[in-house]
Amino acid sequence: MTLSDLQQNGVIGAGGAGFPAHVKLNAQPEILIMNAAECEPLLHKDKELLRHHTQTVLQGFETAMQLTGAAQGIIGIKAKHRALINLLKSQIRDSISIIPVGDFYPAGDEVTLVYLTTGRLVQPGDLPLSVGCVVQNVETLYNMGLEQPVVDTFITVAGAVASPRTLRVPVGTAYRDILAQFDIRTRQYRVRSGGLMMGSLETNLNQGVTKYSAGLVVLPADHACVDMYERYRTPQQTDRLAKAGCDQCNFCTEYCPRYLLGYPVRPETAMRDRMFNTGDPKAHSGNQFCCECNLCTLFGCPESLDPKGATLIEKKMLRNESWQGLPVTPHPMMNYRKVPTRKLMQRLDVLQFSDKAPLSDLKLRPEQVRIPLRQHIGAPAVPVVETGQSLQRMDLIGKPDGDLSSAVHASISGTVTNVTETHIVIRGNYAG
Repeated sequence: MTLSDLQQNGVIGAGGAGFPAHVKLNAQPEILIMNAAECEPLLHKDKELLRHHTQTVLQGFETAMQLTGAAQGIIGIKAKHRALINLLKSQIRDSISIIPVGDFYPAGDEVTLVYLTTGRLVQPGDLPLSVGCVVQNVETLYNMGLEQPVVDTFITVAGAVASPRTLRVPVGTAYRDILAQFDIRTRQYRVRSGGLMMGSLETNLNQGVTKYSAGLVVLPADHACVDMYERYRTPQQTDRLAKAGCDQCNFCTEYCPRYLLGYPVRPETAMRDRMFNTGDPKAHSGNQFCCECNLCTLFGCPESLDPKGATLIEKKMLRNESWQGLPVTPHPMMNYRKVPTRKLMQRLDVLQFSDKAPLSDLKLRPEQVRIPLRQHIGAPAVPVVETGQSLQRMDLIGKPDGDLSSAVHASISGTVTNVTETHIVIRGNYAG
């Protein structure tokens, strides 16, 4: 397999960033790291992929090592998954090692995982490649191991459902069609896509899954998390409540995982800038390195304010600013201020929900799929099909538009019913 094959197969970062794999792997690292430290509460798709598709994931890992020339491979996975670690140990070769990490959030943050598994600290503004590392998500490696167009995605459905499960579904399947397969245990509910911490509260369940979708968490409409998500929908709400309630206790900063790595991220400063913003916007330059984990807002702040939102306001203001600071070193209290996953789940009030989501063999057949042409960082794919055209699953429907772009394929067999610059709709044909 070549880098060009990855682009033509539409392989992108499935961990949420959507960075085209052929671009990220066009590098010569010393170490390739598999990010198996899944840490969003209630989500389990990476663990289920490793458990049920071990060889395919490891084949993708081997391919990535060959493409980059990495001499060493590391699998970063939480130590609590003992059975899974033993399974992986029985199937890896000598150049690949398993480094267990703690059960805390966000262990899966790329910069954090590099430090946990190698002891190397990526400096602010740099990429892991600067310390000889490249990190890839489990599902990305699975898609590489398949050696075919990416047309399905794995997604965990959890929360207020009778039996949480992880499903393989065609890309573009509507959230509504997925949720219809579950017994939802609350009459009025809201859906958080992507995870409780870093996801989005969905208002349109006709929206479809993408190659990097991770989960759908169903929550009662009156759940405390829903209240928080609603409270800070806009920067104006974040700004107003910062002025009304922030007492500068500094807890948001003291729990910040990037701050604890030594990064100059200071959510409490962002909050203070919101408090005293009188029309002359100010920003602390270190806040451009916020990893958006949301720990400061959903765990650290005792007043239930929105330090993350305040920090993101400044991150956007600093988008074009380069960092000129000195090299950083980890905070001396870093190992004492990690937030255990169970403690986070207690704070989020989700211990009431089952924390298991086994892989299901359900073959979902959506009536139609709405496939975005931009499921990746970079230029959207260019449509190569027309309305009324018949397609087979895995047929090319969008070709890459330049180097920083990725191909898009039909996730079901059927007929094209709509083509725009942003998406393609296919109505399914399951005859026979």
